[in-house]
Amino acid sequence: MNERDEARLFRVLDPPPGGLADLRRRIAARESRRAWGFNLATAAVGLAIVIVGIVVSVPLTGPTNLLGDDLVAIQLGLIEPPSEPVSIRAANRGEFAVERVPTSDERVVMYRFGSR
Repeated sequence: MNERDEARLFRVLDPPPGGLADLRRRIAARESRRAWGFNLATAAVGLAIVIVGIVVSVPLTGPTNLLGDDLVAIQLGLIEPPSEPVSIRAANRGEFAVERVPTSDERVVMYRFGSR
């Protein structure tokens, strides 16, 4: 059998500065920085995906007026409010109808709507 001289194979190293405890602390700190960087990168990628999802889901049409032109004009004081709380626009009067339903309590107001 071949016998090897262990002195040539393995060098004897001096202990690290600060001892073994300081070496372990530096290794743990390095791993912590790596984990922090990975978590930060993962969060950045997730945020980018959310932003892209929001941008893609927004319709490309112009702004939609959800309140209606008449309501905005009334709130701005450009036109007078109608005598009835519910009204139909002049352009839609041929297709829709509204009728106030009488109730026994004056505080309760009900309407019946119909369309063609």
